Amino acid sequence: MTDLFIGVVSHATSRFASNCGPDGFAHRLSVRLALEGMDCSIVVNTRDDHDPVAIPVTATVVDDSLDATFRLEKQWADYLAAGGGRRSGPWVGIVTRLRSARAHRRARRPVDGAAGVTRGTRMVERLINIELSHLHLLRTGVRSQAPWILILEDDAGCLDIEDCAAGVHALLTDPVGPAYVNLSRSFSPSALGIDGLLTESGTLRWQGHESRRVLAASRPVTNTVCAIAYRREFAVRLVAELEAMPMTPVVPIDWKLNAALMSMFEAGWVGCGDCWLVEPAPIIQMSMHGTSGP
Repeated sequence: MTDLFIGVVSHATSRFASNCGPDGFAHRLSVRLALEGMDCSIVVNTRDDHDPVAIPVTATVVDDSLDATFRLEKQWADYLAAGGGRRSGPWVGIVTRLRSARAHRRARRPVDGAAGVTRGTRMVERLINIELSHLHLLRTGVRSQAPWILILEDDAGCLDIEDCAAGVHALLTDPVGPAYVNLSRSFSPSALGIDGLLTESGTLRWQGHESRRVLAASRPVTNTVCAIAYRREFAVRLVAELEAMPMTPVVPIDWKLNAALMSMFEAGWVGCGDCWLVEPAPIIQMSMHGTSGP
């Protein structure tokens, strides 16, 4: 049986397309994990599944999607603050309104050479395709019966594959492990405002040769969806939660995951210690850190 399903979210014109091939990060990680005794299967999804007839992206959808994203950002900030996380000062509301106004103005700008297409419609169509790709890979991972599902975006990379594989293997074979593990080095816990929610997991140390901390969160948190490992049982419930949410208004999958986690936390399905993070994380989000190779 497959021990780990690895799904890679990409698209045909991605500048990180080469990272999806046999020399890319997912395949190199799979080879190293095999040496650790872990059998992996890999699926790379480059499809664009958005159906413009079923989900037409109009100017109204764009406006509603931008507004929904900013509302969700505030809800997430309130959720973190309620658990002891940090929420910036009262000026945040003013900054959010300014960001929202700028976003709406940019969204209305036409795309050169594309009649009737604005930056906003193109952005929302891309967000839909990214969400559908994540969902497709999560469903495929669940069907694989693998106990763990690692979803990577194609800009996921690593500077030390041996360290990454050794640490990931230990995390995913720990008998008292969490529901999911954030493995992406995207934003720092301080920048996310979640540092006050994190403590040493107490059950496991990082088993690679680099100095990293395995941290448990007092309530579910995220970094980005660039690299998250989901326990299969949790993934089943997460997929059901995401499928129950409407496709429009459209919010980035990172924020939609946050919305799902808040709902699951409120329902008591996830709680303290169900989320782990590795700090600093072993998987680098290359698009955010100026890196172009695996």
